[in-house]
Amino acid sequence: MVRWRDLHVAVAVSGGPDSMALLRAMLTMKSIHGGNGRLHVVHIDHRLRGHESTADAQWLIRQCELLDTPLTVCQCNVRPWAAAQGDGVEAAARDQRYRLLTQTAEKIGARYVATGHTADDQVETVLFRLLRGSGLRGLSGIQESRPLSPSVTLIRLMLGCRHEELASYLNLLGQPFREDRSNGDTHFTRNRIRHNLLPGLRSDYNRQIDAALLRLAEQAEAAQQIIEAEAERLLAHCAMQLGPHRADELAKGADVVLTLQTAPLRQQTELLVCEAIRLAWRQAHLPEQAMTHRWWQRLAQLTQTSGTTNSLHLPGKIQASASNLQLVLSQHG
Repeated sequence: MVRWRDLHVAVAVSGGPDSMALLRAMLTMKSIHGGNGRLHVVHIDHRLRGHESTADAQWLIRQCELLDTPLTVCQCNVRPWAAAQGDGVEAAARDQRYRLLTQTAEKIGARYVATGHTADDQVETVLFRLLRGSGLRGLSGIQESRPLSPSVTLIRLMLGCRHEELASYLNLLGQPFREDRSNGDTHFTRNRIRHNLLPGLRSDYNRQIDAALLRLAEQAEAAQQIIEAEAERLLAHCAMQLGPHRADELAKGADVVLTLQTAPLRQQTELLVCEAIRLAWRQAHLPEQAMTHRWWQRLAQLTQTSGTTNSLHLPGKIQASASNLQLVLSQHG
């Protein structure tokens, strides 16, 4: 907080114990360190629980009045979005939540968005991704920070705290909070992990499973950082260019967003080539969510071809073309 005291921070608050503990802790730090920056609460109503969602927002409005903290309430209709995207309600709610948090932060001039993710969330996330077959990147779990936009960074300040510690903190303050009944709905995968799988693992297999999963996340993150550093060095030799740079590319009709020389990628391990291409993909601000491990593999394999032109249609209306030791990514409208 000392470093950020002159910067505005948007605090994502649902009204549950973790986010309320985050808000109270940040308000305490703000009162100690001062500064010109302001804390601004942002609440997202996903419109999934009818009157209960409305009651949560009204309750939080009253709490923010008592705490003398500005509040913005955003609404989004998640179910139609989930049906249109086909990714399920959980994924749709997450996408819409971060979209609205980013928009609100940019509107109020906040440099950071703070969320109340805890060590318990980290445990559940790592186990969830392990069950889905995630690779090393996925097993590193929830990151402490990541960019949401060029001007806004997401920060998770409570990842080192356990839920029970935050509940005790709120009890000490006499701070009430809201209970979301949907957190007990085992129709959702994460809730089944929380209420069914993890308790069984703790009682029947390993009482220290939480610590083991947290340790796995730390080790995966450390290994991933080494891999990304090597991938950055490799990418630096690929003469990457963003946007079209030849007249024939401009005439193709599609928007050429990325061109790179693939000779340095030859004879490299597939893992390292995938990571280098992923870094280039991010620098071109291309959509990444639908790019599964298999897609990265196929794109990496495309860079190993030579002579004749080969192409690949990727999610997000992206086309990859490889020929003459060059990879071109184009986005079609």
